[in-house]
Amino acid sequence: MSVDSYLELFTTLFGWAFYGVLWDVLVATGIVYLPFLGILIDNWREPAEGGQFGTATGLSLRRMEIELFIALLVVVLAGQPAALTPLNAGTLSYAPPPTLDDPAPATATVASPQSTYGSSGFGGAPATVNLPIWWYAVLAMSSGINHAVVAGLPTASDLRSYAQQAQLATIADSRLRQAASDFFSACFVPARSEYQAERPTSGSVTSLLGTYGADDPDWLGSHVYRDAAGFYDRLRAIQPVPGWPYDPSRDTEYDPASPPTWGRPSCKQWWEDSTLGLRQRLIDAADTTATGLSGTQVALWLSRHQPIDGLQEVLQ
Repeated sequence: MSVDSYLELFTTLFGWAFYGVLWDVLVATGIVYLPFLGILIDNWREPAEGGQFGTATGLSLRRMEIELFIALLVVVLAGQPAALTPLNAGTLSYAPPPTLDDPAPATATVASPQSTYGSSGFGGAPATVNLPIWWYAVLAMSSGINHAVVAGLPTASDLRSYAQQAQLATIADSRLRQAASDFFSACFVPARSEYQAERPTSGSVTSLLGTYGADDPDWLGSHVYRDAAGFYDRLRAIQPVPGWPYDPSRDTEYDPASPPTWGRPSCKQWWEDSTLGLRQRLIDAADTTATGLSGTQVALWLSRHQPIDGLQEVLQ
């Protein structure tokens, strides 16, 4: 039987154990029999007060039989803990949903709770607890239906963890912040201005917007600017960028006889290069302040180019 949290592994057992104690108290004190006494009194008094002469006894007996039978059925099915429906600790389990930090969490059981509940505050959990037949069926059916519905829902990323991690990410390196600012001024602003002015409707742009969303042109790593002709492939850095080697076939504005120390990469190179590219440097910088943001998770988001709140601010 599956439960919905680590704590429920133990509260389910303790709750029904306490119920068994309370039931024993009710039986020992005779309180559990009071409803039956009330049924006997009511079914004697009411027909006697309102029934016709000669019919009160038969009416009282028939009503008493029906109501006593219903009351006994309720007690047997929904009140009395039954040995036929034991709740065993070994049958309880909890399967946590995957998160950013733990994409494949281990299933928790009472024997291996994956938490401190088994040793702190809930030690000595009962191994077996008897449940009323009706409530055992309700627990089993509701657990099965809930988990079947949840399993049938489409999977979704842990967006809250993504947002929290992105909000923690900062760029501590002043040189990298300056490089991002230079890229923003030399590449993103001209590309976005041209895009806003022309509003291209070519097949390639339409396909990219359909794949990556209408807001793709709103951030530095836009797939439209990177993959559509006339944007990042045409634009270049305004000044030589430290770290980028001079390329005579690209940096034709300089005299090959006296080349500059550094070259001026195209915006596409400047962003995408696996070694010197701004994209990879930003990922590495973000991961130093928000561990776990990079790797496969960030690569997934950046490859789709649909940044979440906070991540876009970091990259800009």
